[in-house]
Parts: sequence; structure tokens; C-alpha cells
Amino acid sequence: MKVPPSIAEGVPKASRPSQSSRNPMTWVIGILLALSALGVYWLSNQEHYNLYNHFVWQADAYLHGRAWFTYPVPTGAELPQNDYFNDVFPILDANGEQTGRALLPFPPLPALVLLPFVAIWGLSTDQELVALALGGLGVLATWWMLGGLRIRTTVRALTTVLFATGTVWWWAAAVGSTWYLAHLVAVNVALLAVGVALRNDREAANEDPWDEDDREIVRRELDEDAGASRLRLVWRSAWPPDPSQVVAGLLLGIAVTARLPLIFAAPFFILVGGGRTRLRRLLSAALGGVVPVGLLLGYTFLTTGSFMHPGYDYQYQLEAYGYPTLGYHTDWSVEDLRYIPQNIAIMFGEAPYILPDIKPDTLGFRDVEQLCTAPGAQRALLDMTCPLAIPSDVGTSILLSAPGLLLSLFAFRSRGFARLAVGSGLAVGIIMVFNLAHFSQGWVQWGYRFSLDFLPFLLPMVALGAARADGRPRLLAWALVVAGLLVNLWGVTWGQLLGW
Repeated sequence: MKVPPSIAEGVPKASRPSQSSRNPMTWVIGILLALSALGVYWLSNQEHYNLYNHFVWQADAYLHGRAWFTYPVPTGAELPQNDYFNDVFPILDANGEQTGRALLPFPPLPALVLLPFVAIWGLSTDQELVALALGGLGVLATWWMLGGLRIRTTVRALTTVLFATGTVWWWAAAVGSTWYLAHLVAVNVALLAVGVALRNDREAANEDPWDEDDREIVRRELDEDAGASRLRLVWRSAWPPDPSQVVAGLLLGIAVTARLPLIFAAPFFILVGGGRTRLRRLLSAALGGVVPVGLLLGYTFLTTGSFMHPGYDYQYQLEAYGYPTLGYHTDWSVEDLRYIPQNIAIMFGEAPYILPDIKPDTLGFRDVEQLCTAPGAQRALLDMTCPLAIPSDVGTSILLSAPGLLLSLFAFRSRGFARLAVGSGLAVGIIMVFNLAHFSQGWVQWGYRFSLDFLPFLLPMVALGAARADGRPRLLAWALVVAGLLVNLWGVTWGQLLGW
């Protein structure tokens, strides 16, 4: 198939297959990067308070053959307490009274991941330690996924380091609380899905999706079999399913059972992956994805009587009335397009508090603390008594907390009509809109954790954008990786200082 000039002009050398991708040393490099990242994550949080461990309780419930867990368990009980949990759905009796039971509204995969650990250590399982391991595995999965692109090893390593230390992945791995554990599990599986698709579609970064061979196949077979109906010929372009794309779809479906927004990445697998035509990729990925998604819907219905968990709306009302300073609207829906303007300001515009005179009280329930009151006090970068800046607990703009993602703009500019670029743009865009329409954006947090939902589908474009036309890394890429590492070191450190 002819590659459109608009795509091919800027990337002749960078699109050549990397010889190092078949070198066994590439695995050594990937493992070393993952172990190094694991060490960084471990040093970032050595004290595991293990407070928000909802999935440990959920895993324990599964081991006892039920979906509900005991709640609330107050301080002083023999078991670890959980009466401070907010994100649960209490089961009430006919009179509206507490039954001492609750359901977890979040998808169950993270709890399933914890099953073997909870089977050994019970409710004392260190969920944060598991999160650290998942953080390291995610770095290794990123390295493997990027091997599906025709890029140099230096670009591959640079992008992996960018993911590991220049995004909110660092904070997620270091903290490992309930919400971040869900992200860690989902992203690990989604990275594998993208990797399978890329490794079975080496031309996705160059081929125009509107010059696909769906129509060519139909036209060719129509010439060979003039008596066949057009519908039958279209079916021929979709069947049989491609095994690799079935696996990619299956992996995406599994990721959805940890984080629901990832279902909106489905367009990526229509344009990228094994199968050679859009219809075959669509059918193949759907055959794989429908199984775990169907099981998730069945599980939700069996445990709640509804295909959409009522715990989400319960939590929405609880937070909307409990935290009025966050700007939630009780007369709006959990997912409401009217939330986009205020949430997009967090995603792209939220900045740290510069030269604060008081410790910010954005959530309205902390004691306000006067800063820099000592005579001759000098402001310092990481001084809680007189800081230069403090991160906002509602989030920090991804332009500040993940500047390396801007490298994707170079790839979208040069390959904007390639199948990979269109698929990536659709997945990132739809997930982003869905998350921005959600009432909450993930506080208390460093960075913007919802960006993790679309990172697996954006990283290939970041890698392509990090490379110049000759395939070597851009100088700007090195600079942005260093900048991302430094700003996340600052943010993660402050997050720990503030007890987030």
C-alpha cells in the first residue's frame, strides 16, 4: 500500500526497523530500568500507613465467598478498622438502617490481583507494597510495548524513563492507595494490549486510515467473484478474526474491569493491530473484549440488581454535600458535560501556591497554619514552615506535572493522518472528555491522576515525537525528561510531607 507523502516525508529513517529490538540486551535494559524505577518508588514512600485499602477488604470478602464486607468496623475492634472509608456503598435494611455490610462500587480486578496476598496475610496485607511492585512492572511493560515501534533504543529508553519519572505514575506507585491501585492494575494491562496491537501492526505509524484495504479487498474479490453480494464480500474482509487482535481486545476488556473509562479506548484497536482491515480488527478486538466486559456487567447486576453500580451516585451525593468548596452540583449527574469547564481548568491550569503566607485550606476542613512567621525566616523549596511553593491538593496541571507528554505534538504534526495517530487521538480524546465530565477529578493528589487512563494510548506518539527525522532523540526530549523528573520529585516529596 502506498504511504501518503504527508506522512512519509518527515519520517523516512525513523520508521526503519530497529536492529536492537531483536537484541537480547534490550531485555536487560528494560529490566534495569524497571528495577531502577522500583527503587525510586520504594525510597519515595518507606512508611506504609495502609489506610485506604478498600481492595484488601474486597479480596477478603471474595475469599469468604461473598461480595460484601463488614462495614463500619470502628477503632478498637479486633480487626483492622475501616469506619473512615468514604467510597463504599452501605447496605441498608428495609427501615433504612445500617446492616454492618457494604459493597465496593469500584470494578473488582484490583481485588482479584490482591487475592493471593490476602490469602496469606489477611486484612494486614500491605497493599502499598503490591502497588510498588505494580509500578515497576508498569515500567517494564512500557519498555516492552514501545518495542512494537520502529524507534531507536535510546528513544525507547528515554520514553520509558519519561513514563516512570515524568508522569503521575511515580506518585501512583509510591502511594498505592485504593484509587491509585486501580490505575496501576488497569494501566499495566492496557500497556500489554497496546503492545500486542503494535507488534502485530508495524505500519500503523505510517499508513493512512482512509487508504485502508477494506475497500480494496472488496473491490478485488468483486472482480474475482462477480456473483457474490457486496455484504458477503464485506464479511470476507472481516472474517476470520485475527488471533493477536482478539488477545489485544481481551486485554483491553480486562483493563476495563479495573478502570471503567478505558472502554473508551476501543477506537484505538479498530485502527491499530493485527487483521489488516478495520472490520477484521474491530470484530477481532470485540470478540476478545466482550468476555471480560460481559462478566463485569453480570457481576455488577448480580451484586446490586443494576448494570450500573448505585454506589457511584451515592458517593456523588455524599461528597457534593460534604465538601461544598469543591464546586459539585447536587442537581447535576455523576457524568455531566457541565463539569467540563471547571475540570479542564484543573487538568491544564491548576498550579502550585507560590510564596504562600498560609498553608492552603482548599478542602475546607484543615486547620489553617500561618507560614514564615519566625524572625528572619527564609523560604526554601521543601520547607513546610516557610516554603517557596506548595502543590494544590485538587491536582496540578499536566503541562507542569507531565511536560514530556508535549512531545506527542511533534508526532501528531508529522504523522497526523497515520492510523496510529488517529487511533491514539480518538482514544485519548474520548477518555479525556469522559473523565472531565466526571464530578470529581481525583483529589487529594499530586499531578492529575486521571491522565493515567489515557497514557498507554498516548505513549507511542510521545515516543515517535521524541525522535528527530533521523531517528535520534531530540534535544528537547532530553530536556523535558529531566524537567519531568525534577518536578515530580518535588511533587512526590511534598505529597509525602503533607500526608497525602
